[in-house]
Amino acid sequence: MNTGMHLKNSALRILILTAVFAAALFVIAYLSGRFYSPVQGDDPEDKIYDRYYVIITDEYRSSFWQSVCEGAKERAEEKNAYVELLGPGLTETHTEEELMEMAIASGVDGIMVCGDGSLEMSMLINEATSKGIPVVTIYHDNAASRRISYVGVSGYNIGSEYGRQIINVLNERKRRAASAPADEETEEGVQTRDEIRVVILSDPQTSFDQNVIASGIWDVLGEEELDTDFYVDILSVDDSNPFMVEEALRDLFLSGQEPDVMICLSELDTTSAYQTVVDFNKVGSVYILGSYDSKKILNAISRNVVFSSISVDTGELGQYGIDAFSDYEETGNTSEYFAADINVIDRNNITDYMKTEEEDEP
Repeated sequence: MNTGMHLKNSALRILILTAVFAAALFVIAYLSGRFYSPVQGDDPEDKIYDRYYVIITDEYRSSFWQSVCEGAKERAEEKNAYVELLGPGLTETHTEEELMEMAIASGVDGIMVCGDGSLEMSMLINEATSKGIPVVTIYHDNAASRRISYVGVSGYNIGSEYGRQIINVLNERKRRAASAPADEETEEGVQTRDEIRVVILSDPQTSFDQNVIASGIWDVLGEEELDTDFYVDILSVDDSNPFMVEEALRDLFLSGQEPDVMICLSELDTTSAYQTVVDFNKVGSVYILGSYDSKKILNAISRNVVFSSISVDTGELGQYGIDAFSDYEETGNTSEYFAADINVIDRNNITDYMKTEEEDEP
């Protein structure tokens, strides 16, 4: 009986190891066959490149990361290198850590990865570096790792911009309150109390970034002589799953403690927030300060569902990542930090962004 169980367990382990090994071989064959083809034909996919880099994030389906990849591809093409966002071409969904392991096993020439500050990710970055694969963290960092550079945005500058947007919200509320009929204490969607509750939607894996952003917000609010009390809270939301974000927001609104301002630091949080505000009929009373400039978010700003959004220059993120690899390969050194630009999108310039979106459509 025990011998039979032992044989079954051994067989199960062999099957699992075989499956893992087969998956690794598939990825290696996929990458090698696609990007190092010895045949050069008319198809761009047949071109032989000097370098092959991958971008790794668990949000590879988002338009944000696809735009980052496009920026990286444009810069890489100038250097006869190829870049791919790793994940969409695989048959199964994988975590960032699994994608890192695959990239290391396939021996790519460089890895751009969205860091998460975790020990596991830092160890994988160190493993890649020890095998001669340079790693650039992008958008979020693993500062304790041996990555060659970090490409991101200044969390403090983002916080400062959000602080200025909160002041704009305050002025908007006062303007609406002043224009309300004199016989009504509170018009629908207009609040006249002298306090504002702000909630920052935070991914627990990148809490340090959010703390820096909160510091930028407080510094801007502290510079102004405002007759309003501000309460800033950080709501921990796991945005690795859209349903978890939606559930967290619904719980917040069902509690009766919905904020006056919601600050969303990702594309997913922004779209989930405005959908929740619409579902709970809170448009005009809950102000959303979003992130990114996807078509959905631009439409929400044009319809006054989202008050404003901070757009990161995703093209620069990708381009600077390639620049870091090039500097490192040519000199053995590179800048430790590259900062991409940010822009605020609101009703004052939304028309320009909508026109650009239409022009970019095929």
